[in-house]
Amino acid sequence: MSKFASELPSTEMHAGPWNPNDLLPVAFATLPQHLYAADPHWLGEDPLALAQAFSMANPWFAQPNHRAWLGVIPGQARLAGFYSGQEVDGERVAFFGFWEGINELAPHQELFQALCRWAKAQGATRVYGPINFSTFGAYRVRLDGFEAGCFPGEPWNPPYYAALMTQLGFSERYRYLSTSNQVADVVAQVGPDYARYKPKLESVVSFSALSGEFWMDNLDELYGFVDNVFGGNFAYSSPSLTQFKAQCGKPFADKLCPHTSVLATAHDGRIAGFFLVFPDYAPLIKRGIRNISYHEHAHLLPEPRHALAKTGGVLPAFRELGLFTAMGCELSLRAEGRYQQISACLVRADNPSRQFALRHGVASQRQYALYQQALL
Repeated sequence: MSKFASELPSTEMHAGPWNPNDLLPVAFATLPQHLYAADPHWLGEDPLALAQAFSMANPWFAQPNHRAWLGVIPGQARLAGFYSGQEVDGERVAFFGFWEGINELAPHQELFQALCRWAKAQGATRVYGPINFSTFGAYRVRLDGFEAGCFPGEPWNPPYYAALMTQLGFSERYRYLSTSNQVADVVAQVGPDYARYKPKLESVVSFSALSGEFWMDNLDELYGFVDNVFGGNFAYSSPSLTQFKAQCGKPFADKLCPHTSVLATAHDGRIAGFFLVFPDYAPLIKRGIRNISYHEHAHLLPEPRHALAKTGGVLPAFRELGLFTAMGCELSLRAEGRYQQISACLVRADNPSRQFALRHGVASQRQYALYQQALL
């Protein structure tokens, strides 16, 4: 059975509330393929995965009061909207996501005006984005560093998107950054001090490598940990266990680097913190390799190999120990001999954890933004 509806006629806008039992319009799925056809850095978008995301196979649609909107102007622009009744800073909010389009204001204006009317009718007073369904999905706009390409999961878009956001009346809510350096340089900087400090930490926690097998064996406990640690993040909405397993299950765990990902375990057996590291699989994705796993594919990566320190978290009870910084040191030391480059990825610019990234990610930085607009 086809996952897509037939081609839409003309270049008129087709937009409205989305029924996840419907077939995704072909024009919505194929627009990025045309937009990025000459872009050597684009890592692609799986049309079948996209269709599944907008179907009842996505657990997001099973949640009470979760509603979506979808709009497309064939060959010019596409946009989706999401509403769940979530409040951020005391306001009911909607998200926009899956935004793509050409460098012309008119089609984007048409779509965003229709989306904002729908969001306001749902009860939202502010819209944020780009956010694909929730902050568990892809979000943010890339602002700079376009010559460097992107790693998997990093925002990628044409350079004109930030200007379009401004022209559409959106303003920045938060800025994010990724920083990079040579592994050897980071190790030289952190090694001596960490060697002196680590024994004190080890009176409270022990460090070990976090493998994909451990992740899968402890998925239920990690679900509770993630909710506890990240629950205070901007626009966080607690996923159901089904959603968590769909997003962070075996395909996710298979990609983890089992040598540099770090687990901090309290002496009473609790998970005190973790820091997840992935190889930069972009060179393999560009070769058309899919369903990537560390054990099957990491050896195929060309040098210089690039480690991505993507997600780290510490239980509140252990934060005053400096455990987050310690795990950053630990994973950097474990990366020596396996990777030549290392990045701290997608850190919010006002997050205290950015200090380690800024101190040691001096070779290059890339920036991203999340946007907002009040619905008047």
